[in-house]
Amino acid sequence: MGDDSSYGLGLSNTWSDEQRRLAGAERLFDPATLRHLETIGVTAGMSCLEVAGGGGSIARWMAARVGPEGSVLVTDLDVSRLVGCDLTNVEVRTHDVCADALDDDFDVIHARLLLEHLPSRVEVLEKLVGALRPGGWLLVEDLDLSAWVHLPPERLMCEPNDFRALYKRLCTASVAMAAASGWDPEFGRDVPVHLVRAGLEDVGAEVCTPLIVGGSVQADFPSLSLRQLRPALVDGGYFSDAEVDNMIDALASPATMVAGYSMTSAWGRRSA
Repeated sequence: MGDDSSYGLGLSNTWSDEQRRLAGAERLFDPATLRHLETIGVTAGMSCLEVAGGGGSIARWMAARVGPEGSVLVTDLDVSRLVGCDLTNVEVRTHDVCADALDDDFDVIHARLLLEHLPSRVEVLEKLVGALRPGGWLLVEDLDLSAWVHLPPERLMCEPNDFRALYKRLCTASVAMAAASGWDPEFGRDVPVHLVRAGLEDVGAEVCTPLIVGGSVQADFPSLSLRQLRPALVDGGYFSDAEVDNMIDALASPATMVAGYSMTSAWGRRSA
């Protein structure tokens, strides 16, 4: 994960518009996450852990569900971007999940867009499994950008047609930068197997690829990511400034549609 303010890839928690970018990620990914947490069952009195809480939306939802008799622990390397988590049943903790000890006896643990960034991702996953109480559930969500990596431009879901070549170059550049930072953009496909190997029961998974329409609130996340990554993309020789502007303009146009980030949501239950 780098230091407290860095995600790798040239993204930083201290960027002036990072709160908006995190809010865009929540609008893009929260619907699927909340659907899976509903299915698992987050109910009154439970003890929940949200690892790498980002902007705090999932922690707030958990807090409302567990009520005053329950509790939520939300952690991150940098907790300054957590919003609305100063609640009586929520504890906010600055925490390095790779190096620091972890409380145990949680009913539900959730981690999204975390493990794929960690060199010790499998060990951390096993650490999360060990923090569950008997019968407790773990929900892990990470990206599988296999389509970005392996499909030719004409097979990517992308409109208009003349945007496809540029979009494929962005996919290729993102994966190359990911490899240099230690991020595994295809880790999501491996998560269900790791949950089985860690001894969890009732393991299941779903892959969701939301359609991003230009100019929508969901488009804020890729557009703001592009704005923040501009120096790395240009200095690295991937794009010119004009090409970055073209992509940002395309993501602001309702005529643009792209299949964005394929998220693998995988869950499993510790034996009771």
